[in-house]
Amino acid sequence: METKYILAADVGGTTIECGLFERNGKLLSKKTLITSDVIKSDVAECIADEMKRTLNDHGILLDEVCCIGLGVPGLVDATGMILKAPSLKWNRYPLGEKLNQLLRIPVYVGNDVNTGLLGEVENGNLQNVKHAVYFMIGTSIGAGLLINGEIYEGSRFSAGEVGFIVTNYDVLKDGFTPARPGYGYLSTQAGGFGMAIKYSLETGNDVPTKQLFKLAENGDETAVKIIEEAVKHLTTAIINLSAILNPEVILLGGGVGTELHPYLEKIEENLEKYVPVKPELRISTMQNRSVLYGAYALCRKQLDQS
Repeated sequence: METKYILAADVGGTTIECGLFERNGKLLSKKTLITSDVIKSDVAECIADEMKRTLNDHGILLDEVCCIGLGVPGLVDATGMILKAPSLKWNRYPLGEKLNQLLRIPVYVGNDVNTGLLGEVENGNLQNVKHAVYFMIGTSIGAGLLINGEIYEGSRFSAGEVGFIVTNYDVLKDGFTPARPGYGYLSTQAGGFGMAIKYSLETGNDVPTKQLFKLAENGDETAVKIIEEAVKHLTTAIINLSAILNPEVILLGGGVGTELHPYLEKIEENLEKYVPVKPELRISTMQNRSVLYGAYALCRKQLDQS
């Protein structure tokens, strides 16, 4: 039977987006699962069940699916083993292998930020760009590094883990308390989860990060202070990476990154001031679908090579 479809998933710390694509790249459907609900049971089984439901709803057989692509927050090796994913409390979790056993379809797994970078290169704001840094600022922070048109993963698959960048030298002496076990300093200071925790500690109110930006727009002084402080840390990291890598473009994405329009001018001013060659600063327009489209592209690249 001819294989005409590709299944994809963006496995995030807050939500899991499952998508069904035609082989030519047309997105036929998308369903959102809540990660905190799914993580209570076996994630592979939940994703497999959702994918089977989607296929049934469209009258598609498993035999008509080429492969499955996944973007996952954490370190992923060449076999698709998730070596470490702090936001999901995974260590050596074989998500790809489990999903393959459940559905008997080839599965390709990539780090979510690198997968999102691939999605931006293929379909988004980094088309025709050879050198770029894709800052994905969501629950935590990571970066995808595009060097001479290729995604750079590093010697042990951890290139771009910018959430661990230290942007305050006092930390070297005093240390810091991570927002969540396994989180680095920058993720704690400027990631969505860390910002929300700070607001909760200062006000006693628990709010999602998106609401934090709404509160800041409406003049909430605590929200304004927390966001402005986060932007300072992010700006420092962006300056440092720009000086090291000399990218054409710095692209901001993720749930927090796409909210940073009001702060772009200040970030631009500091880039102009502190780096020898200023990159173009952009915000993703893919509406948080870069990882999903990247997971599709991960499959398509494998199919093209086979």
